[in-house]
Amino acid sequence: MISRRAFLFGLGGIGAVGVIGVVGTTPASLLLSGKKQWLVSGCSDNKGNFFASAFDLQGQLINKVVLPARAHQVIALKSKPGHALVFARRPGQYVLEIDFIRGEVVNHIAVSDNQRFYGHGALIKNDSLLLSTENDYKNGKGLIVLRDRVTQQVVEQYDSGGIGPHQLAVMPSSNEKQIVIANGGIQTHPEQSRKKLNLDSMQPNLAYMDLTTGQIDDKFELENKRLSIRHLDVSSQGKVVAGLQYQGVSTDEVPLAISHHGENELSLLKADTDTWRKMKQYTASVCINSKSNTVVITCPKADLLTFWQLDSNTFISSHKLKDGAGATLLDDSFIASTGRGRIISQHDPLKPYQVRGNFNDLRWDNHMTAILA
Repeated sequence: MISRRAFLFGLGGIGAVGVIGVVGTTPASLLLSGKKQWLVSGCSDNKGNFFASAFDLQGQLINKVVLPARAHQVIALKSKPGHALVFARRPGQYVLEIDFIRGEVVNHIAVSDNQRFYGHGALIKNDSLLLSTENDYKNGKGLIVLRDRVTQQVVEQYDSGGIGPHQLAVMPSSNEKQIVIANGGIQTHPEQSRKKLNLDSMQPNLAYMDLTTGQIDDKFELENKRLSIRHLDVSSQGKVVAGLQYQGVSTDEVPLAISHHGENELSLLKADTDTWRKMKQYTASVCINSKSNTVVITCPKADLLTFWQLDSNTFISSHKLKDGAGATLLDDSFIASTGRGRIISQHDPLKPYQVRGNFNDLRWDNHMTAILA
């Protein structure tokens, strides 16, 4: 590890470059001619091959880059137009930086020994420092790992405050010094990669960490320990909304989303029993539009896109969307993807969504982001 001083006062260097594979669809000379906004997501085809793909809202596929394994979250590199980081699905062994203008992998970050990436991360310090959720499977604990994005050197790693850390986010107005972590509470091991090893002793929590010390400032648990806290988003004012995945009996009717904004406990989002039942105990992406006071939560197992009012935590509406997956914001509208290759946009939760693309040969994964090209 390098010193925390390097973390606090700046990082630099040159990293390794390695191409995994690319299937190009648009010549680079055309792509370099102007700035555009693209969407990026992990995906797979009908033959079981895995990719990260960039596309636009005119239904055009920009580039499709071959991946060594299934992807999960994708993060825009705001300091490098056309670039994004692609995280392997948990338990993962890679984070790839991909140049979607040229359609190539330009950096491959490998996981440390006895650890696995857990699908999510964030960037701070003008994209120079990468934060990732990881599983220390040898010692059975969750980690938040800080790396120089370019050189891949580990700057520091901290106990996440729980088991199975999944998505994290940087808290606004913290000067990039505090993050919120969804500790899902589920213990796994790479030898049984998707098996849940501790369902009878789960203790999921929402934790806040001071990045300068690794100290957990506070953490909050739900009464029902089988409600795994998985994906989250944070509003511009610092309100956290998180989606849940239930690990209990399939007939139980349980709430599936929470919020927190400085209170002494977590708050459940408000919906009737029928709404929770229809969501089938599983949520995927969470995305907040602070300007419109709206939250979208995708429910792929229920084929639903659900909308919630941010300030009151109340249910607004739901729309049928077969195998709804990723969700992000673009031009103040929600964009959502599906595991059936569809892309939709929705500005008003009370009106029907608009289909923006059908990629019939691709199955989009559960996360998506917008990048400037």
